[in-house]
Amino acid sequence: MAAVHSLTEALDNLYTTTWQNMKSEAIDNIFDATPFWFWLKEHGRLKTVEGGRFITEPLRYAKSERVQFIGRGGTVNLDRNEYLTVAVYHWKYLVDSIVRFGVDDQKNRGKNQIINQMQSDLDLSKDSLVDKMEETLFADNTNSLNFLGLQDLVQDDPTSNETVGGINQSTNTWWRNKTVDMTGESFAAFGLARMRTLFNNCGNNRASDFPDLIVGGQTPYERYEDTVEEQKRIVNKTLGDASFENIEYKGVPMIWSPQCANTRMYMLNTKHMNFTYDPMMFFDMTEWKPIPDQVNDRAAQIVTAGELVTGRRRVHGVIFGQDTD
Repeated sequence: MAAVHSLTEALDNLYTTTWQNMKSEAIDNIFDATPFWFWLKEHGRLKTVEGGRFITEPLRYAKSERVQFIGRGGTVNLDRNEYLTVAVYHWKYLVDSIVRFGVDDQKNRGKNQIINQMQSDLDLSKDSLVDKMEETLFADNTNSLNFLGLQDLVQDDPTSNETVGGINQSTNTWWRNKTVDMTGESFAAFGLARMRTLFNNCGNNRASDFPDLIVGGQTPYERYEDTVEEQKRIVNKTLGDASFENIEYKGVPMIWSPQCANTRMYMLNTKHMNFTYDPMMFFDMTEWKPIPDQVNDRAAQIVTAGELVTGRRRVHGVIFGQDTD
């Protein structure tokens, strides 16, 4: 039994130490695997918060009422009006389990076999985390345990009686994203006009509010690509150097994902969108634990605490209902 325990403990330590050594590279690989997450990482949109019951984003929802013109001897308004609040987001936990069976540990106890098996297990976990984050990004995750996705933060109907970040969007009009409904409309006839309208609505002719990233399904991406095919194609150098296909609209990079519905296109201002995570639980491996009633079988988890959040919904927009024919 001592030899079995010794082997088990040695493998526990080897897996944990190896993951810790490769964690930084694995995190880079996870956030470099798809264009949206790569964009957030490259532009400093991965934000750390240490602990706390909630993730809070400070919001400014009103202008100062003290701005005024005065004449000689005039008085100024010193009333303190309320213009700040916070959006409150809940921590979400992304977990993958790595399971080892005692009989496999015994069979693969040679040095080369152990390293090969361990590398395969850790690579599988890394790739699976990439897939889950991309899938979640474009899913409707309302009232689920998943990270919030674009459908939750940038909704088709932002007037519904629903809370986002703890704020009711129905009663707080300043907390609504922009939308354009293209139901029954073809991209060939209406696409560019609808894109222009949404882009301008999001920016409201303020330089800091215009979108800096456009994300859509493959079909709307290709339809826009067709419209600029005869012109000089301009691509974003940062995304291009990372081998992500992209084209630009009004100087803003457009990307696509196979996980995004072909009826949808998002215009995002990522200066006001970030992935917030706890650095003490950021793709970290737990201790190895015995699996009850299974002889010498062990499991550990790779876990991340975080959430995709925004502090200004009105600068984001979505075109939905695009004709896919």
